[in-house]
Amino acid sequence: MSQINYFVLLLLFPALAQAGGNGEALRDLQSRLEPMENLSADFIQRVTSADGFTVQEVEGKLVVARPGKLRWQSNPPYEQLVVSDATQVWVYDPDLEQVSIRPFFKDIARTPAILFIGEVGDLEGNYRVTGQSTDGGTLFTLIPRDRNSLFERVDLLFSKNTPMAMDLWDSLGQVTHIQLENVVINGTLAPDLFEFIPPEGVDILRDN
Repeated sequence: MSQINYFVLLLLFPALAQAGGNGEALRDLQSRLEPMENLSADFIQRVTSADGFTVQEVEGKLVVARPGKLRWQSNPPYEQLVVSDATQVWVYDPDLEQVSIRPFFKDIARTPAILFIGEVGDLEGNYRVTGQSTDGGTLFTLIPRDRNSLFERVDLLFSKNTPMAMDLWDSLGQVTHIQLENVVINGTLAPDLFEFIPPEGVDILRDN
């Protein structure tokens, strides 16, 4: 799965990265995530290489809901649609006329998207969490406990109780910045948002 798929839809602070996390920050983050049954937002995603060059920039729409539901749609020229119904994940690439179908937990469960669609109670077992106040709001830094995580660090910025941005560092030094705009929490969602029927004629690849 390419970088763009991981929302789908976060080590500049060495002291925080080395710390074991603290209970206050964990409880604060949990208190902000717990009430979110769903979230929708426009996004701007920028991927920067280890040497600081912009590799890719895309815009699109994100919708997530607990448990396990996600819809991530990016606009042309990098058009792509990722849909999860909590059982499987569809990745549709219109340019390639191809749909990849994967089990939900094979990919999404190892990405920061699980923060918005997984069990909030699992945070402590999955991440070491620290937090600090910034001019933009409250910044939480999450270091995955699992060495097989797809990212080495996740930064999640809140303005009051609304998530505004997410930064992700991978093992190659790439940074993915996701800016959220027009955020709506616990809005009314159409039930078919998390369903996907492959268009006729596309190649279907299954990864079991």
